[in-house]
Amino acid sequence: MRNFKKNLLICWFGVFTTSMGLSQLAPILPFYIRSLGVSEYEQITFYSGLCFGITALMMAFCSPFWGHLTNRFGSRLMLLRASFGMAFLTFFLAFVQNVEQIIIIRTLTGLVSGFTSAAIVYIALISPKEKATYALATLSTASVSGNLIGPLFGGLFAELVGIRALFVVIAALLFCSFLTTYFFIKDKGRVDEGVDLEFSQTGALKQNLSLLLTLFALTFIIQVGFNAVMPIMSLFVEQIHHSAHFIALWAGLVVAASGVSNIIFAPKLGKIADKIGAGKVLLIALAFCAVIFYLHSLVENIITLIFLRLLLGVGLGGLVPCVNALFKKIVPQKKLGLVFGFNQSAFALGNFIGSVSGGFLAGLYSIEFVFKMISVMFLVFALYFAILQRKSIFA
Repeated sequence: MRNFKKNLLICWFGVFTTSMGLSQLAPILPFYIRSLGVSEYEQITFYSGLCFGITALMMAFCSPFWGHLTNRFGSRLMLLRASFGMAFLTFFLAFVQNVEQIIIIRTLTGLVSGFTSAAIVYIALISPKEKATYALATLSTASVSGNLIGPLFGGLFAELVGIRALFVVIAALLFCSFLTTYFFIKDKGRVDEGVDLEFSQTGALKQNLSLLLTLFALTFIIQVGFNAVMPIMSLFVEQIHHSAHFIALWAGLVVAASGVSNIIFAPKLGKIADKIGAGKVLLIALAFCAVIFYLHSLVENIITLIFLRLLLGVGLGGLVPCVNALFKKIVPQKKLGLVFGFNQSAFALGNFIGSVSGGFLAGLYSIEFVFKMISVMFLVFALYFAILQRKSIFA
């Protein structure tokens, strides 16, 4: 138990520094592209989207392969590979001379990345059964908190020392993840050849396969839903604020609100899920988020929107950690790395499609329509999940 807590803390630090480092790219990459000679607004937005999107696509294609290697060589080696690879490539972003070189580096970054998914597999393997959801929920707060702090730190540091120097700092943070993993994690995170779990713990192979595919789809839908609103949230804040003053500040507060409540409540929901079952908490969280997203479409002032974002962060704390806990429950340990690799593909595709579709649908219809669409998606999947898992949830 002592080693489990120590390894959880180390993985938390690694995920935090990785998320903090990579999230700093968001506010400064468009300006960096402009500094390289791209002057037209349309080209800047196109290349910014391409540089982010290509990384997600490469992650989606390569994650199953890294998951397969996780099964063979252990999670520790994958943690080292991802952290060192991302540190190495991010360092060279400081020396590019044109936007094409950024695209190449971001493509290669997508090929080697995957620290967070490797950490999830590692914690899922080493955590005691009675603490699995709590451990995975605690680990998820590292990513959330890193993503919250990163853009703020990145914007400030870029103003003080310049964008190129910031890439060196980001590389150093990623290398810190590599060092902590190398020196403090000794367990390989690999299942012995003779150890396995029965795939069908309910006695129905077909049911578990259906649940497995449903969890992949849920991961995809969750990421689509939460990422669809990110590109348009600032516009929505401007729309309901009816003023040009402090728009950036209010938008930052709105985005940060869900992260703050998630950090607080995710571990608590994890403990509850360990007691009553991850499936029950996941169902409640899906229905809860569906309601909150619909209420987003009715908002008429900033304070109400911030309150709803706080509630949404609570619901998010019961989604991804519970999905990961269900994977641990139904998948043999020897196949866990591969399954999480496919799930990371669903995660990355959800990020990409959500970011693209949110802005497209908002322009075609309205921002309120996007909120309602997400609400319907979450509600439909909540009903489907309830029907699929009715025996275990309502027993």
